[in-house]
Amino acid sequence: MTTYTQARAALNEISQRSEANRKRIDSAVALVTTAVNDLGAMPTDYSAIVTVINDGAANNPLDPSWQELKAAKDNMVTDFQSLKSDAESKQTALAG
Repeated sequence: MTTYTQARAALNEISQRSEANRKRIDSAVALVTTAVNDLGAMPTDYSAIVTVINDGAANNPLDPSWQELKAAKDNMVTDFQSLKSDAESKQTALAG
């Protein structure tokens, strides 16, 4: 038979484990929020170099180096947009 003291100890263990997981969830929400905020700032932070690459490719249509650089930038932008959308979806899900 389980004693009162054993049952109380088990109840305390449940409480501690629940609170540890609450802290993990709060930390996860904070991390996702930080990521969403940073991803949101990136278009402004890197707009100048994106413009340089786009202009360089437009002004040098026969230069394979500029065209490759623009293609790599375009692929990175596509990946970035997917990442940003995924992060925002996760943020919304966690906020619910």
